[in-house]
Amino acid sequence: MPLNKQAWMSHVPDIDKLRLTDIIWPGAHNAGMDKKAPNHEVVFGNWVTCQNDSFAWQLDNGARAFDLRLGFKQARDQPIFYFHHSGHQSHRVLDDLIEAVLNFLDRNSEEFIVLDFHQLGDNKPFDSVQLGEVLLRRLGHRALSCYDAAKTVGELKEASALRRIVMAAPPLSGLDGEYFWPRIPHKWSGKPFTDTEQLHRHIKDTLEDACYERFLWSLSATSYTFLGGPQHIKTQINDWFNSSGEWIMRCSIINTDFFDESQIVRYCWSATAEKALEAESLHEVR
Repeated sequence: MPLNKQAWMSHVPDIDKLRLTDIIWPGAHNAGMDKKAPNHEVVFGNWVTCQNDSFAWQLDNGARAFDLRLGFKQARDQPIFYFHHSGHQSHRVLDDLIEAVLNFLDRNSEEFIVLDFHQLGDNKPFDSVQLGEVLLRRLGHRALSCYDAAKTVGELKEASALRRIVMAAPPLSGLDGEYFWPRIPHKWSGKPFTDTEQLHRHIKDTLEDACYERFLWSLSATSYTFLGGPQHIKTQINDWFNSSGEWIMRCSIINTDFFDESQIVRYCWSATAEKALEAESLHEVR
């Protein structure tokens, strides 16, 4: 069955019965580091590049949760927030993300997006107050309040035709207001280098007793090697998270590198549809 990745959420039957914390989100790990970025180069880029194309392209291809790592520098007339991986800059900046998100939502009004500002700062001072000002000025009219977490998708749509963005961040100065959700916990292996066997064990152990239904959390399904950097593991992702398995139903955000190479968007769509069907059945019983 063909899947419209640009608007897959709006094609989930009965999604209005779910809360945002019920949805299974395809996530783009280190989304600001991609092969089309201005500073991408083939040799060193092999160690720091995690996605294939721009924010706009990632949105169009189905990613809905974005793992974001920002650094900061003060230009003469404005702050510049740039994306990085362990200090290496892609030369993509926050404005690139904001414009992509706004343009996408103008065309796809029933899609929801999670902006997970997971790492703020590199090896230089970071101005979280200015970040909060920029985000609220540019995205505030599109942002969901942290008090919206208990509402269903249907209730959110009824309340506003515009508010479709979750902004989550650490509790830093300027970011702890109504429109910044708590920092999203990341479940990762804890090791700088993780081969696929180690990753499989990590995911199995994490999901074995997973009971995180009341908040958004991110499962890092990424493999990184000393010689190869972020790995292309579409075969494993497809095997582990296919819609006939049990793992995907226990997930919240599934954070992967080069997410578009696997079928993760389709699997998240299918699993979310299954959750919505269960919610509808419960509603009918009551």
